[in-house]
Amino acid sequence: MKARYALLTSCLTCLIFSQASAEEQGNIGVGVKAGTLGVGAEVDLGLNEILHLRGGANYLQFSFDSTISNIDYEMEPEFKNFSLLLDVYPFSGSFRITGGIFINNNEIDLTGSPRGDGLWANYSIPSEYSFAEPLKDTIKVNGTVEFNTFAPYVGIGWNSNVEQEKGWGVSFEMGVLFQGAPTVSSLTATAAAPLDAYADNPIVLQVLEQEKKAIEDDLENFQYYPVASLMLHYTF
Repeated sequence: MKARYALLTSCLTCLIFSQASAEEQGNIGVGVKAGTLGVGAEVDLGLNEILHLRGGANYLQFSFDSTISNIDYEMEPEFKNFSLLLDVYPFSGSFRITGGIFINNNEIDLTGSPRGDGLWANYSIPSEYSFAEPLKDTIKVNGTVEFNTFAPYVGIGWNSNVEQEKGWGVSFEMGVLFQGAPTVSSLTATAAAPLDAYADNPIVLQVLEQEKKAIEDDLENFQYYPVASLMLHYTF
C-alpha cells in the first residue's frame, strides 16, 4: 500500500513540474472521457511537438452472470485506477502511440448460488456430509478477485488538437491493459444452520480451494483488458 501511494506521489510531482514548464508554452489540456474503463478525467501536458505526458483517473462498476462448477455467480467488477502515460506523435500529426503504467485497483466481487448439488457436485464428498436438498439451497459462495497493482499499458490513438491550440478538441484511443492473471484473494461458503457448523470443515475448505482455481481459469481473459475511450478536452 505504501509503495502504491509513493508511486502516485511521484507521478503527481512529475506532472506538477511538467505543468510549470508547459505553462510557459501554453500546452496544457484537461478533459473528460468515457470508455471500457468507465468514466474519468485527464491532464495532458505537451512537452514538445512529439511528446505529450498524460495523467488521469478512471472509475467503472458493472455486473454480469457466470456459471462455474455448477454454481451460478453474480460477478460485480469495480475498476478504480490511475494512469501515467507518455504519448509519442511519430509524424508530428494527429496519430499517436502510447505507453505507460496504471496504478490498478481493479477487483471483482462475486456471490454464488449452487444449483442442484452445486458446490459438491464435482467433488467426492463423504456420505456424512451429504446434506438434504432444501438445505443445499441455503449455501452461498462469496469471494473477491484481484489483479496486479501495477499494470503496463500500450495503445494507439488520434488527437484532433495535436497543435495544442487554445480551445476544444476530441481524441480517441484503443489499447490493452496488462493487469496480470486474476487471483482469488478470498473465497468462503456460508449457509443457514445447521450447515454453518461445517464452514471450517477440512472437506469444505478443500472444495473451496479447488473452486478458486476454477474461478481464476474462467476469468483468465481479464488479464488482457481491452481499452477504448473517447475524450472531450480543452486546451488553455
